[in-house]
Amino acid sequence: MRPFAALTICIFTGWLLAAPTQKSKQSDETVDWLFGKATTVPTSRPSTHPSSAPISPFVEKSNPESRRGVLILNTGEKISGQIWTTREKPLRLWDEKDKEYRDIPLAAIKSLEAIIVWERDEKEWHFKEGGSDIKEFSGKTYPARELQYRLTLQNGQTLTGGLVARVYISTADKSLTFILNKRQKGDVGKALKDLIYVKRVEFDN
Repeated sequence: MRPFAALTICIFTGWLLAAPTQKSKQSDETVDWLFGKATTVPTSRPSTHPSSAPISPFVEKSNPESRRGVLILNTGEKISGQIWTTREKPLRLWDEKDKEYRDIPLAAIKSLEAIIVWERDEKEWHFKEGGSDIKEFSGKTYPARELQYRLTLQNGQTLTGGLVARVYISTADKSLTFILNKRQKGDVGKALKDLIYVKRVEFDN
């Protein structure tokens, strides 16, 4: 075999061996991206806790970036424990004042509070038939709400705007996951009081 042909075969073989590794890397990055988008899951999903999203086996159980604090629900329930968000991922807030996104590290936040933009019982409806723009109402309703969040930073500055993120809290006997959503939609037949959300988070340090 000629030296040039042997060299060509070796290069081609090496490329074949390396290709799966590259594909695997791209696949891992895709999975990471999908998990990053999972923050839009609504809070009304079934769970061991009525206001929390189910804890996925893929979600880390603890985080060295966690901080001691209290999480307060709109029902008045208070949960104290270690609080954290996705590791190495700041909270991304749409700043209504400056009309731009701001990435805020958890360590920079003193407290955050939900602000109700609007909430109401929406009428359930569907289009009369395919291709039609005529709506038919079922006579049933479902609760809906839009929220903003006011972040108070350690330096006293406040920022207000839309926010979508996961918040984890671990107590002595349980771990819960909550979703900070801009929009909430409950099940048909439910009332606004059944649509649970995180009203406030306060950190001890």
